[in-house]
Amino acid sequence: MAEFERIDALARMVREMGVNRETILSSIHEGLIRASEREYGAPLEFRVTWEQGTGDVRMEALKTVVEKVERGMGHLQVTLQAARKIDPELKLGDLAPVKININDFDRAAVAVFRREFLTLVQAAEREQVLKEFGDRLKCIVPRCKVQQVYRNRILVQVAGRIEAEVPEKERSRGERYEQGDSINPVLIEIRPARSSEPQLVLSRATPELVKRLFEREAPEIEEGQVVIELIAREAGVRTKIAVRSNDIRIDAVGAFVGMKGTRVQSVMRELNGERIDIIPFTHDMKTLASNALTPARVVHIENSGTVYDEVLGRDIPRLVAVVPDDEHLQAIGKRGHNVRLAGELAGCRIDLKTQSQWEEENYWETKLSVDARDLPSVGEKLAERLRLSGLDTAKAILEADEETLLSVQGIGPVTLAQLLSDARSAVSGRATQVGEEKRRKEESLREEASGEDDTGDGKAGDVLD
Repeated sequence: MAEFERIDALARMVREMGVNRETILSSIHEGLIRASEREYGAPLEFRVTWEQGTGDVRMEALKTVVEKVERGMGHLQVTLQAARKIDPELKLGDLAPVKININDFDRAAVAVFRREFLTLVQAAEREQVLKEFGDRLKCIVPRCKVQQVYRNRILVQVAGRIEAEVPEKERSRGERYEQGDSINPVLIEIRPARSSEPQLVLSRATPELVKRLFEREAPEIEEGQVVIELIAREAGVRTKIAVRSNDIRIDAVGAFVGMKGTRVQSVMRELNGERIDIIPFTHDMKTLASNALTPARVVHIENSGTVYDEVLGRDIPRLVAVVPDDEHLQAIGKRGHNVRLAGELAGCRIDLKTQSQWEEENYWETKLSVDARDLPSVGEKLAERLRLSGLDTAKAILEADEETLLSVQGIGPVTLAQLLSDARSAVSGRATQVGEEKRRKEESLREEASGEDDTGDGKAGDVLD
């Protein structure tokens, strides 16, 4: 068994597979047991040791010392005379370590030995991988070379010896690889040692990759001075991150962008040109959503109830964001990725409206609004106090509870009664006025539409004539 007897061959396996000597000796021992079972129908007892002097692996069968070996029992028994050549102190009934060679077995048994040995070494190697990478989940794995490119996955070699894979769903859109290319993926899963698939599962699509790349570029992240609070990514297209500073002297967005944009550009190059938007983090959802819609400007944003999210399986807030007409497409983004990522980052759904559309929809509502300053019982000072309390319209005054109104300086029971009376009269009068204006406008539109129909019929008749 020349391929296993020399220390240099075994040492090479240790280096290449990362398997220690004890594991290899244990694998040889198990292989011998399986080979003897195949050869003799029952497993024998063996002892496998490393001879430090010669550098050989010594394999010994433990045979019972007898006066005379019975027929067909040569694999289990050894004579006392032969045993004492091994150890003069051995006596009848003892177990004598008789040196053996795997080549003494028949070919079928040798094949069993080799298969068992390689299986055990492979299992030990996978256990070693588990120990080595167990604490490196969500970290970038260096020294990765593309080994083979398939339609549904990429096989990668890590550190020149460990096989890993990048599944199709973990590939970044637009990235193309060829055999021998170097890549920097993130470790997202370690399969069990018993699995026959590549043990390490890597990703180029996870948002963790963006985080880790910025950590390499910005030392302030490692030092804890700035942090990435939220991240939303469509791999290969765009990433949005919300960042926060733990040091008032440090601008979080500036730390990620770097001098003249060097840091963010370096990360974008690693991601093959993927766009990255960096915005300041805030706990206010509407402000966060407005900032996340960059590069588009938001002129108004408001709550609009909730909507069911099928992915999360629960209701999430719904916001309506109003953007300038000429920035509507920019706010949506290619295939809707900009508004979708902005909503994902803010934890809500964002519906977009153009400014003209929003103004048209809110025209009559704006008309119905009565400013608190227009009420007869409200002076300049009281109007300012109402405004600071969020009661700047007659409708807001009517919807507020009595306790809230009385908490405003200058409003007592008498003033309150007069204020509510004025607000009701103003709202009622304005509703009548707006209703009449709306009716006249609708009539005007109907007349215009009727006139167009008559003109159209006349023209059609002229053509027919």
